[in-house]
Amino acid sequence: MKVAIFLTTRVGSTRLKNKALLEINNQTVTDILIERLKRTGIPIILTVPDTSNDIDELFPIAKYHGIGFFAGEKDNIIKRHMDCAKENGVDYIILSEGDDWLVCSETINAVYYKASELKFEKAIKTEGLPFGMNVIAYPVENLLKTSFSSDTGWGVYVTEDACILKFNYKRPYKLSMDYLSDAKLMETVYLKCKRNEYVGGIV
Repeated sequence: MKVAIFLTTRVGSTRLKNKALLEINNQTVTDILIERLKRTGIPIILTVPDTSNDIDELFPIAKYHGIGFFAGEKDNIIKRHMDCAKENGVDYIILSEGDDWLVCSETINAVYYKASELKFEKAIKTEGLPFGMNVIAYPVENLLKTSFSSDTGWGVYVTEDACILKFNYKRPYKLSMDYLSDAKLMETVYLKCKRNEYVGGIV
């Protein structure tokens, strides 16, 4: 059984251009996210659309951090994940989205341990964390069960009948980077929070 984190991101964005390459203290947000994910000890594959721009900009980041890299189907994330899993022999995927670069390693590890208890046979998702900090994970076979083909709104199809890990974090923050205002808020949280790697440290 091989488990991997698929860090799914792209350079192109209509709402916030080049958001994966925004910098804080001379690091891109993608660099910051990778360092956070490394704390889990789970293998990471940077999974991007197969475009020259995505490859040119993001492959060097993956190489620098010594993580996997896969460029696949441009407009169908489910196929991209299926092809990446097949090429890398992955059986179970933990999703990390590039927009959600404040996700906590402790949350991902909680999902991993729950999935292991269930023998990696069921999807897992967290609920109750700020938007952008919840985590989903799923067996690769769940990708094969859906014919949905888009880059958005696909998560519900691969987490049907998922086991829910409930949190009770009652702060209604949005910590997902769609617009410049989101990026500025997340930068402030990252720079000001003494325990920024943990959800409990965001106050």
